Amino acid sequence: MTEWKDCQLGDLLTLHYGKGLPKRNRIKGNIPVYSSAGITGYHNQALIDSKGIIIGRKGSIGTVYKSKIPFFPIDTSYYVLPDKKYDFDFVYYLLHSLKLNRLNEDSAVPGLNRKTAYSQKIRIPILVDEQKSIASVLSSLDDKINLLHNQNITLEKIANHFRLNLSWL
Repeated sequence: MTEWKDCQLGDLLTLHYGKGLPKRNRIKGNIPVYSSAGITGYHNQALIDSKGIIIGRKGSIGTVYKSKIPFFPIDTSYYVLPDKKYDFDFVYYLLHSLKLNRLNEDSAVPGLNRKTAYSQKIRIPILVDEQKSIASVLSSLDDKINLLHNQNITLEKIANHFRLNLSWL
């Protein structure tokens, strides 16, 4: 039986701050630029030369995105880098499950305080291999959901095509 441990998010990972990159300073390229709202453009140079997890810090707080390629997180986001002490995909799903969007501490523009995020209580498998197994199952379910979603889009297009072609009758 797998052993689990109780800890706080800050015991597991580090939330790094993104860096300012106004649109006027971006140079056309293929590096995704992430904000708290996801990909907001592209640049010719990465701030992070590995995969990473991006978390909304200002505005759309608590949103969680995963980049499998080098990326540029701007200052409205935090990012998490891969580490040997945890499975990267497990941490991605863990962050999704924490509902960080409920931790707003600012009044004018929603904001996620790093200290508050770090204090979130979590329970994780001690063994990284067990984390990988859990993440693998969740990833398979995500793949199936995406496949079904794409099938629905295709079926809707087919149905709309037939509706348009039958409307002249």
